[in-house]
Amino acid sequence: MALRDTPEPSESASHRRERAAIAAQACQTCRNRKSKCDEQRPKCGLCRRLNVECSYREPMPTKKDKTMVHILDTLTRLENKFDNMSISNAANSSSGSDFVSGMHHSSSQSSGKRIHERETSSGHDLPTEIRQSYQHLTAPHKVILWPSIYLHLINSGIHAAADLQHILQEGTQWLIKQEMIKHPDPLPSDSGLPSYRMGAAEDGYSTRTAFPTLTIQLVHEYTDAYFNTFNVLYPMLNHDAFLNDTVARLMRDGYADGDAGAVLALMVFALGQCAKEGVFGKPISIIEGVPSGYRGGTVERPPGIEIFNEARRRLGFVMTLCSLENVQILLLQATYLEATGRHLDFWRSTVAASMACQVLVRCKPLDWATQEGDMIKRAYWACILSEDLYHLDLDLPQTGIHTLEDEVPLPYFQESQDQSTGGRGLDERSYFQYHFLAMIALRRLITRIHSTIHESSTTSPECSDDYGGPPVPVITEMARQLDSWRSLLPRQLQWNDSDMLDFPPLNPQNRRPNEPLFSPDQGPVPIGHVHNLDIVTAQLRTRFYYARFMMFRPFVYKALHFPELMTAEDANCCALAIQSACLWPLSMAPPKNKKRLVPHHFTWTQNFMGILLILRMTREEGVLKEICVGRVPDGDLEMTASLMMEWIRDVRQVDGIAEWSWGILEGLFVGS
Repeated sequence: MALRDTPEPSESASHRRERAAIAAQACQTCRNRKSKCDEQRPKCGLCRRLNVECSYREPMPTKKDKTMVHILDTLTRLENKFDNMSISNAANSSSGSDFVSGMHHSSSQSSGKRIHERETSSGHDLPTEIRQSYQHLTAPHKVILWPSIYLHLINSGIHAAADLQHILQEGTQWLIKQEMIKHPDPLPSDSGLPSYRMGAAEDGYSTRTAFPTLTIQLVHEYTDAYFNTFNVLYPMLNHDAFLNDTVARLMRDGYADGDAGAVLALMVFALGQCAKEGVFGKPISIIEGVPSGYRGGTVERPPGIEIFNEARRRLGFVMTLCSLENVQILLLQATYLEATGRHLDFWRSTVAASMACQVLVRCKPLDWATQEGDMIKRAYWACILSEDLYHLDLDLPQTGIHTLEDEVPLPYFQESQDQSTGGRGLDERSYFQYHFLAMIALRRLITRIHSTIHESSTTSPECSDDYGGPPVPVITEMARQLDSWRSLLPRQLQWNDSDMLDFPPLNPQNRRPNEPLFSPDQGPVPIGHVHNLDIVTAQLRTRFYYARFMMFRPFVYKALHFPELMTAEDANCCALAIQSACLWPLSMAPPKNKKRLVPHHFTWTQNFMGILLILRMTREEGVLKEICVGRVPDGDLEMTASLMMEWIRDVRQVDGIAEWSWGILEGLFVGS
């Protein structure tokens, strides 16, 4: 499946390839008449002259496209096999070991007995909700409600532990309130760009505006910064089309009210400034001698706020449009809000984008083979990826956009096929497109893990006849699927567990020998990798280990609450969970030093909190500690805890839930 270097083509071969590319994009009328097509959309010149319908067929998949199609097809086959396996387990299980359905009364009774013993020895009574059969919940902060961890926190004397009763009673809502308290007001609106009206003398009145300080040089600078960072992660826009169509028109005609292109461009420029200063700007603070990973501006006045304000002042005129640009604008707004630590604002913008995208896909006739169709595909999958993370990690509701995923094809990245760059340029472009497509494939598998292993367990305690958790064969099959996903990636994206901190094998000439891409500390000089290489790579690899951790996490629960039922196989699965939670690339430098560029960093903060609570329990006497000895290096545990604590200490400046979490974690780790 790997891409292979090819010899430099001859001139004649190059001409033949160019002709083939042109023919592949010709409309059906020109193909039938064997005429040269000018490829104009929605109608080419010949079809306009003949006044006939002009249609373009879906281009044949290239090797690049077939790579990801093969990955998704393979995962589908694995899912079907897993379905059959689950059904077989359900039919053959006479002891109630099936984790998908049924209540495990015997294990519930033993659970109640063990919990009662802990209550007596600790001198504290567990709340009724905890004494009842524990039900597994996927959000990472729900680890707090594991009986052993709940008791440990209550007995610790930590002041913030008094709030656990609120979490138990209100759940996610109580935590969201902490975020609302942190940011009671929207971003300040009292700043903007100097401007003047255009064309008022001729028109009498004009909403067309020019921004003299937003020079053509700055426009190109911010555009390049955006496309080199945020658009690499979620490629919603086409660079050339944005410059040649949108920017060129705005520089000529100005920014008018009701012009969706003007709002879109201003969002891009704001993100471009945020991206530039988010890497090379001054840290917003220095905590215990460590510079903050939030760079540029301040907590309340982030970089790009003046341009962002000009965009949102005009957003009201276009926010109800049912158009691709509307979806893109809302996604760009969400991206900026997340970069500034406004997580709930990000979620609400994402929900608005998802709802608008559903209307677009359901109600508008679409030709997926066109440039517009391809851009809608990109916007759709960007919505899916953003919404899923907040649903899984904070229990926030879904809009239903995921129900359309079988109807929306994968993006084709048509501009890459239209441009004849060849060689390294095409490979680099394909590399980052692979990342987006690989995240889509991984997202399907992660959703599968949650729905099959975790969400279906809400009718039974996470306590099999053993403990109510998933049987080892089911976990083993899911682990095999996850490893299959990684092995099917293009060569440039693949890695092994032993080299998860190394550079991807993309351009070995551009790196020093034995230099890792990720390390706990890379010094005071900011590092800005081309095309956001570090963050893109860290996101993909960390999400893989997140999936593996979530898959094996039930065995950590078993080790803490049912140690006498642990088998050697269970212990290996438990150790794999702890190993998978260690040394995540996103917690390291360079990503930790430019948090404004890290996508959905709220979800990582939440996962770090849950992992830190589990790591603290590995220090206590018991089966979990014994399992880690010899299986998980002490140095990895200590470094992981240090990195994640540093992350939450930094993020609590802008994150209300992280600020509350720090009150718990500081008492567990600092000075312990």
